[in-house]
Amino acid sequence: MDGQRGWMIGAMLGASLVGGAASNVLLTTRLAAQGGDVVTASQVNLVDGSGRLTAVLSGSDERGLTALTFYGPDRSVRAVLGVESDGTPALRFADPAGAVQLSATVRGSDASVTVGDEAARSAVFGSLGGTPVLGLSHDGRARLQLELGTGGQPSLNLQGEPTLNLLGAPGQRAIGLSVDADGAPFLSLYDPSGAPRLVMGAVQGTAVMNLGDGTRPRLVLGVTDQGEGTLGFYDAEGTLVRLEGAEPSP
Repeated sequence: MDGQRGWMIGAMLGASLVGGAASNVLLTTRLAAQGGDVVTASQVNLVDGSGRLTAVLSGSDERGLTALTFYGPDRSVRAVLGVESDGTPALRFADPAGAVQLSATVRGSDASVTVGDEAARSAVFGSLGGTPVLGLSHDGRARLQLELGTGGQPSLNLQGEPTLNLLGAPGQRAIGLSVDADGAPFLSLYDPSGAPRLVMGAVQGTAVMNLGDGTRPRLVLGVTDQGEGTLGFYDAEGTLVRLEGAEPSP
């Protein structure tokens, strides 16, 4: 089995108001040209029949957003639809306590939807760089990531291939499950630093287990579809130094 393939790594809202007298004159002139029905205001408050504030349309609110904000009976913020100062659109829905429980945004070409409290337990579904990703987090820390190949390992040709990563230390994979372009399944185990230490797979009819030093395989066990078992020992440079059970392939 090719050394590299044997080490398949599994892989997861306002615009600023125009300021200054000159700018205001220019803005007024442009709006006047649109007709007499145009209303210009930095904020519009909406109230119900009893005078209770229910929504605010603001050109720039306290968060720096151009936003439409909806309030509950207790005047808590329940929903926000807005645009950040850099043009990023965002949508947020909050529970009665004010904690955001659902949000969506698009940054550049990356889109994401978060369900749940990001500070507690949440799920994120998005498209990052064209790659669909699903992640589960606890206490703001990602613990599981499912994706369709990021291509992070060009030599392994992971584009479009399903990968499930269970995360241990922040940002570090602990267990990876994947299927390569040829349908070969792999299970990878990583040490606390994120280095691969054990990889098991089934490639072209051969069951293979690689044990390594975090950089390259050092011990490789295999059983072919013909029932032949092999045991290979590799040095620190990745060179096969001894093979038990069969002659090495050219």
